[in-house]
Amino acid sequence: MNASVQTSSVQMPQGNAKVLILATVAFVISFAGWALFSPLASYLKVEFNLSSTAVGLLLATPVLLGSIARVPIGVLTDKFGGRRVFSILLLFCFFPMFAAGFAHSYGFLLICGFFFGLIGTSFAVGIPQVSQWYPKEKQGLALGIYGAGNIGTAFATLGAPLLVESVGWHTVFMIYSVPLLVMAFVYWFFSEDAPKPANAKPPTFSDKLKVYKSSHLIWVFCLFYFMTFGFFVTFSLWLPSYLRDFYKVTPVKAGSFTSIFVFVATFSRILGGYLSDRIPGRRILIALSMVILSILIFLNLNVSLMTSLAIFYLMGICLGIGNGVVFKLVAEYFSKDTGAVGGMVGAVGGLGGFFLPIILGTIRDYTNNYSLGFVFVYLVCLICLSFMEGKR
Repeated sequence: MNASVQTSSVQMPQGNAKVLILATVAFVISFAGWALFSPLASYLKVEFNLSSTAVGLLLATPVLLGSIARVPIGVLTDKFGGRRVFSILLLFCFFPMFAAGFAHSYGFLLICGFFFGLIGTSFAVGIPQVSQWYPKEKQGLALGIYGAGNIGTAFATLGAPLLVESVGWHTVFMIYSVPLLVMAFVYWFFSEDAPKPANAKPPTFSDKLKVYKSSHLIWVFCLFYFMTFGFFVTFSLWLPSYLRDFYKVTPVKAGSFTSIFVFVATFSRILGGYLSDRIPGRRILIALSMVILSILIFLNLNVSLMTSLAIFYLMGICLGIGNGVVFKLVAEYFSKDTGAVGGMVGAVGGLGGFFLPIILGTIRDYTNNYSLGFVFVYLVCLICLSFMEGKR
């Protein structure tokens, strides 16, 4: 990678554990709310007599908006600071999520999901705020810890169905909205932004947008996050069906096996950040791509269930490490524009998580097997690897 690293005229702070903890907790709460439609989908389908297409639109609305809106939110974070943007974002999303508890029509629920889907942009807020508090040799680990906050989706997946059985789905939206409101005030009063030079000229929006033309590395990072995060989401959704169809395991066991994959991939982000503080990120991404390519070959062989699970869990580790490495590189190469660049990278990764499962699902429907889906994923990974090799 031949782009020059952006530097700051102010001395880099040596870390801020309070900000890291607050940002991570806020991120967990945000992602728990962002993923709330998924575990409630079966209940909402019955309540409003929805078709599969209507359910798909309901699930896609917050995910798609929360991904695309990361770009402007990232730019706003660079301009106004993470403390202010995160607090306002949490407060704003509380209202539509709370209002969803009063929904008596599909249309009203869709509108609420559209607005509280913005909480998915929280990823693009915490990344620049956390990275600005840490020197380059510690940014990877700090961002890996923050990124592991997407485990909040598990709090929605595991907690929401249990609550529905006791209080009903209307109340679930209200319960999950309360932490957003509380955290908005906690974040405003206790978090803080890294110091900036007193005489620094505030950047304009046009100044921030110019960064997208400054280096090809932005698009390299986007491509790799499209792969690592996109594959993570894809296999998180695919694995239960694959295990049921191919190995005839029960739905409960398939869900348990998939939960292990999600946890392994999520917490491997921390390992990815730690490694990228010590090993050049480009080298790690190339090695991970080679391992993933090898894994995908094995998945097309007739292996036992235990071997298949071991392979998937190894892939989860690789994908988690890759996610952590990408954002360490974003903070390292674009220290002044981490929000703008991180927002774009996060948006492209979110689109990968949206489109790849649809593409693979379509392949599965038309071919009635999973092999060609693995071949497609193999080709995506091969493209990423060849692009990296070409950018020496």
